[in-house]
Amino acid sequence: MRNRLLIYGILISIGIHFIILSNISFDIKDNKPLNIQLVKMPPGLIKENLPPQKKIKKKYNKKFKKEDIISKENLSKEEVYCDLCEPVKDFKRPKDELIFGDSVKSISMIYKVLHDLGPTKGAMSKIRPFGSDGLVIGSNKNNSKSVVGNLTIQYKVDKKKYFIDYEAKATGVSSLFYSKPLIQKSRGTINALGLRPDYFLYNHGKKKKSEVYFDWSRKILIINRKGSEKKYDLTNQAQDQLSFMFQFMFLDPLNKMQIPITNAKVFKIYNYHYVDEIKIDTKLGNLDVLHVAKFNYQSPERIDLWLSKKFGYLPVKISITEDDLSRIIQEIDNLEIEKTHE
Repeated sequence: MRNRLLIYGILISIGIHFIILSNISFDIKDNKPLNIQLVKMPPGLIKENLPPQKKIKKKYNKKFKKEDIISKENLSKEEVYCDLCEPVKDFKRPKDELIFGDSVKSISMIYKVLHDLGPTKGAMSKIRPFGSDGLVIGSNKNNSKSVVGNLTIQYKVDKKKYFIDYEAKATGVSSLFYSKPLIQKSRGTINALGLRPDYFLYNHGKKKKSEVYFDWSRKILIINRKGSEKKYDLTNQAQDQLSFMFQFMFLDPLNKMQIPITNAKVFKIYNYHYVDEIKIDTKLGNLDVLHVAKFNYQSPERIDLWLSKKFGYLPVKISITEDDLSRIIQEIDNLEIEKTHE
């Protein structure tokens, strides 16, 4: 009887497995045999030995009000953002420093003009522009300097127009040889790039008169000198030799070292070089200055400028070296500046 029941049970089990397996389809390609391996569960991983699961509270069912939502700007760094991921906030842009020339209404400059014979002790006939006679400064005969004149420069601004007047006079015995003053004038406008001259005059007596016209509309520079006319292509930011002295009030000297300049004889690009930054003693006190110079290594001629940082890079000392190594030196004796924002 038991054996019969066992046989019936086996038959029923086979029938049940046949029914189940008949409902499962296996996609076997290339007629490869299907290998099924049964892996025995490790004895330690039975249901009774598993740790109980922790109940997690459901927070997503909570309803938020509009006023409860925190903006990104109010979240702290520790909660959300790294240093480079923080929200962009409004910031105040620092104001650009005021250009010295923008606030200037007028400038009055007086220079003492000296002549240094230099090591070659040039003859009086070669001395320019005033001669060599005058008060001798210093007892060293090899480096004697003499006062030969004075120089006055007036710079005025009327709205967007500027006017520069230059007058150099000889003093002492040298005035007998150079009785006529040297006159220079520069007229023009002021824009974002500083001074833009329209007219320049160089006049030293009736025989030495030259005029320069800056035709910006046609980009032509015209020089009228000794009854003849010369024309040049007008370059942007061109200056005359008088407006050039005040151009540094608007532009950093070290950012603009190549300047097209006319001296009423020719029009060409002058290359200035940085020399050093030092302190010099002047009638205005001990000043920090930027020393720049125009020179080339094939000629002894050069122009040195000492530009005062305190006074908008105005030249407080100028030295002009001639081909015989004599020098004309202009040293500031008085400076008065009137500003519109005072």
